[in-house]
Amino acid sequence: MQKLFFNLTDMCRSIALLFILFVVCTAYGQQHFLAEHPRLLFTKAETLGIKELIKNNPQAHELAEFLKAKADSLASVPQKAYQMDKYGNMLWTSRAYVQRLGTLALAYRIYGGQKYLDAVNTALLWVCAYPDWDPKHYLDTAEMATAVAIAYDWLYDVLPQTTKDIAKRCLYERAITLVLREYEKGGPGSWAKRETNWNVVCNTGMTLAALAVAEDYPQETATILDNAARYMPNCLKHFAPDGVCYEGPAYWGYTNRYLSMYLKAVTDNGGDKGRIAQLPGISRTALYQIRTLTPSGHPFYFGNAGIGHESFGGPAYFFYGKMFRQPEVSAWNRNEVTKALRGADLFDQVFFLSLPWFDDTSSKEASAVPAMEVYHNKINDIVVFNGDRNKRGSLYLVAKGGLPNQAHQHMDCGTFIVESDGVLWTEDLGADDYDLPGFWDGKPGGQRWKYFRNNNFSHNVINIDHSLQYANGHAFVCEEHPEAKQPFAKLNLCEVYKEKAKSVYRKFTLLNNRTMEVEDEVELLDAGSKVSWVAATKADVEVNGDKAHFMRNGKHFYMQIVAPVGAVFKTYPARNTYKGEKPIEGITMLEAECPFKGTNGKVTVRMSSKSF
Repeated sequence: MQKLFFNLTDMCRSIALLFILFVVCTAYGQQHFLAEHPRLLFTKAETLGIKELIKNNPQAHELAEFLKAKADSLASVPQKAYQMDKYGNMLWTSRAYVQRLGTLALAYRIYGGQKYLDAVNTALLWVCAYPDWDPKHYLDTAEMATAVAIAYDWLYDVLPQTTKDIAKRCLYERAITLVLREYEKGGPGSWAKRETNWNVVCNTGMTLAALAVAEDYPQETATILDNAARYMPNCLKHFAPDGVCYEGPAYWGYTNRYLSMYLKAVTDNGGDKGRIAQLPGISRTALYQIRTLTPSGHPFYFGNAGIGHESFGGPAYFFYGKMFRQPEVSAWNRNEVTKALRGADLFDQVFFLSLPWFDDTSSKEASAVPAMEVYHNKINDIVVFNGDRNKRGSLYLVAKGGLPNQAHQHMDCGTFIVESDGVLWTEDLGADDYDLPGFWDGKPGGQRWKYFRNNNFSHNVINIDHSLQYANGHAFVCEEHPEAKQPFAKLNLCEVYKEKAKSVYRKFTLLNNRTMEVEDEVELLDAGSKVSWVAATKADVEVNGDKAHFMRNGKHFYMQIVAPVGAVFKTYPARNTYKGEKPIEGITMLEAECPFKGTNGKVTVRMSSKSF
């Protein structure tokens, strides 16, 4: 009887095990990936169409020749040593290999040529011979995995088998096994699960690595696809509802380079089962990004935004233009590609994807730009004003709310930039050196706020008693009237100044095409407190009492203090406050001390391309 019991028990266990295996195998069987290589980002089936596009579209042809010349150069560039930079990571090495391997592999696919294949083979063996891909700073691993996955997949049919075996082993040991462990054991702050750009970049890199070797590791690939779709919304929820990347334009570019690769890869290999593309704000994010550029194309460099090329999102615009049927986005990016072809410094490690993702969909005649738009976001509301762009002297202004204690944020709540006639009249100084002591200490009173670029003293805001904005305070749009004859939006800054004021509101009003008014309504806690209005500029400035005259590139701009009576402008050069900060050159600070009678008062400044 006892023997029969154990036999029945064993049988039950066997049946249970078989059932589990059936369920698992069925689940894995539902994860479809293309049987043939290339399957990542630029599939085998798409190759002929791109070659035809190169023949028939002059810009695509010029882009192909540009990338071929870049590949010719990269084929002879020495390999990079395994070496950490001053930040203790090798992120720029990984990015360099994304660019190198992607560009060389693309050149081989379009033109053939043994030198491109040999260069890819050499670079693959080189990076796979590194001791590791710096997993302690997992962005480095994610980007190197991206580089190796693309090269392995795109040239799968022609690479030596020994090289493919080495690359496959590295992808498995240095990426796949690590991310599987992270999904299982990593906490909410893990690089795979956190709420910043790291999440999207790392999960995309791991998705590409897994799909590249999916036929060898189908179960692991299925697990990675499931978990990437599960955790990426932790970051992307912050794009709701209107597409704002609260981390700033540089991190918009970084996040969307990788998000677009993720969406292309999963769409081609079983579909976007996590419905990531349908998350609130994702379909609008490219439109948001281009519509918050000034008419001359200058980004609003808020937060830790590097001044220069970092905000360029590259091929992501083509991908979004196609996916969301937004020809305006693709048309804008074709102009950006032209700038790159003419020598503009727009480094983007995945720029090579501009060719296989090229979108030549014609855009209808642009409709009139709205006089005011608000892009809502739980951390950084963005407000945009446009004068009539067909009229000389018309203004453009973009302003923001904020929450300084969030990732990559500054004490810049209420700041703005303004442009007319192609000249930017107020500035945001962008990011400082990430290696500064205490740079990431963003709590109230934290070391981060002693650095000039990070605090409110460098931004276009009001200051009270020369004190810091409150790091845990949230500033947001509390009132908006885009339909008004004189459109206006009001920011609630009460929390940001709560240590010095009972309430603070900043109102932006487009009085006419050429004139903006900025009004700060303040109720102080102490009648003895002093309020000052500050702006940073690269222009030459002449001040005369309550008036300021800006001159730059042969153009002119004007500001006037309307209230309070008796307030006057002064200027002084912007200066670093601590050793090690990035040098500040050519920035003039314009400031007005504004006396109040009692605790309540208003500071009203008008700005215009027309003299007052």
